[in-house]
This record gives sequence, C-alpha cells and structure tokens, in this order.
Amino acid sequence: MRVQFTRPVASPGLSASAGQILDVPEDDALARIELGHCVAVDPAPKPRLRDRLPGRRKSEPKPKAAEDKPLDKLTVEQLKAYAEEQDISIPEDGKKADILAAITEALAQRAAPQE
Repeated sequence: MRVQFTRPVASPGLSASAGQILDVPEDDALARIELGHCVAVDPAPKPRLRDRLPGRRKSEPKPKAAEDKPLDKLTVEQLKAYAEEQDISIPEDGKKADILAAITEALAQRAAPQE
C-alpha cells in the first residue's frame, strides 16, 4: 500500500522522512495510518492491457441463477432457499440428501396428474 509519511519515522524495518511516499505492506501501513504516522496515497488504478486493446474486451460472465443448476449441485443454503420459494416443507436439521429427497418428492407430486 502506498503511503505518505506525515512525520519522520525510524524503526528497524523502516525509516522515512516527512513527506516521503513509500510502498509498505498493507498490515504495517494500516497500523501506521491508525497511529498517525502516515496517510494513504491512492494512485489511479492502471488499466489492464487487455482493456486497452481494441476488440479484446470480453463481457463479464453472468452468474447463473440457482434454477439453472441441477438440484444436486446446489448448496444446502441454496436448497433451503429454493424450498422456501416453492413452498416445500423440508426437515429442519436435515442433511443435504434429506433436503434434496424432500424437494424432489414434492416436485414429483406436483408434476403427477391429479385424479
């Protein structure tokens, strides 16, 4: 992290005079900023080479919705959210397999023709 020192600093690992700008490890920089020894210098971020070349810009990949994934690929939290959206009752402390079984059973019952 680039910092500008507001006062002279001398320590075994670092010495700087007032007004000097140095690159300091982030943890050390944050500690020194908190103590008032320096202030952060925010350089303008450099554009990446691929962003500067014409015709090379790729659109950012869009995150897939949970519905696009097969149910067995979803996490437990995603399965619980899906069950909540679909008004499916699931076991409260159930494992992923239990939740998945409850969801697939409920979806199968909904898809079956009712007589």
